Amino acid sequence: MSLSLKILRSLANAVAGFAEKIRPEKYQLSYLRQLAARHGQSIVPAGNYDSVPKDEYVYGPKNRFLLVPKNRYRAVLLPDQKKSTDLGVGWITEDNSPEGYDQLWGDSANLNVYTTEGGHARERLKKEIADYAASLLPASAHIADIGCGVGDLLGELSARKPGVRVSGLDFSAKAVEAARHTFPAGEFLHHVIDRTLPYPDQSFDAVFCTDVLEHLEHPRLVAAELVRICKKGGHVIIVVPDGDVDQFFGHYWFWDKERLTTLLSPWNAKVSRLPDTREFIAHISV
Repeated sequence: MSLSLKILRSLANAVAGFAEKIRPEKYQLSYLRQLAARHGQSIVPAGNYDSVPKDEYVYGPKNRFLLVPKNRYRAVLLPDQKKSTDLGVGWITEDNSPEGYDQLWGDSANLNVYTTEGGHARERLKKEIADYAASLLPASAHIADIGCGVGDLLGELSARKPGVRVSGLDFSAKAVEAARHTFPAGEFLHHVIDRTLPYPDQSFDAVFCTDVLEHLEHPRLVAAELVRICKKGGHVIIVVPDGDVDQFFGHYWFWDKERLTTLLSPWNAKVSRLPDTREFIAHISV
C-alpha cells in the first residue's frame, strides 16, 4: 500500500471516529484541517475555492463532499432549504433564477458585498472592459449590454464616451428597475435570455455581454444573436471567467482560452485575457 493511500485511510478513519463527537460542523472541519496539516496536506473548503491551484489534489470526507465534473450538475434547493448569504452573497444566485438575482440587485446590502468582495474585483472588471472598448466606440454610438444588471458597465462606458446611447436587458426585474433609474433616457427590457434576443437585426454599434454566457444553456445560439443585433462594422464584446479556476455552482460552462475560441470560431473572435481580473475577453468585429 502506498504512503499516500495510507495517509488518506488514516484521515478517513480519524474523521469517522470523531464526526459524531465534535459539534458543530465548523469544529469538525477545524479538526480535519489540523489533521491534514500534520501530513503536509490541504482540505477543501479552505475559505476560497478559487484559491486552490487547478493542478492540486484535494479531498474531504465522502459524507460531506461529492466530486463531479464541471458542467455536469445543476444547483437546486432542497425542500427545507432557503436562500441565504451566510456563506457568501453568491449563494443566493447560484440557482440562476430571476428571484435569486432580484435578491442581489434589489438589496443594497447584498449589492455592496457583491461589488466590493474579492478586492473590488467586479468594479475593477467593468473598468478594464471599458478601457478596452472605449476606443472602439463612435462618439454617438448606440450600445447594448445583454445581461446588464443595474447598468454598471454602461455607466463606465458612458463616462468615457458621454455621447453614447445606452440600452440593455436583464432577467431580473429589480436590475432593470435600477438601470432605468440610473439612465432615464436609456432603453431597458425585462427579458429572460434563452435562445433569442428581442431586437431587430443590426440595432447597435456595439454589443456587450459580460459574465453571462457561462450561465446559459445555449451559449452558441446567444452568441449568434449578439452578432445578429450588431451593425456591420460594429463590435461584439464577450467576457467570461477563466474556467480553469472558476468553480461557481451557478455556472454551466467553464471555458479556457482554447475552448472559448472554438465556441466563437464561426465569427472569428479574438480571445485574450484581461490584465487585472484575468477574465477572458472575446472581440468579434462584425
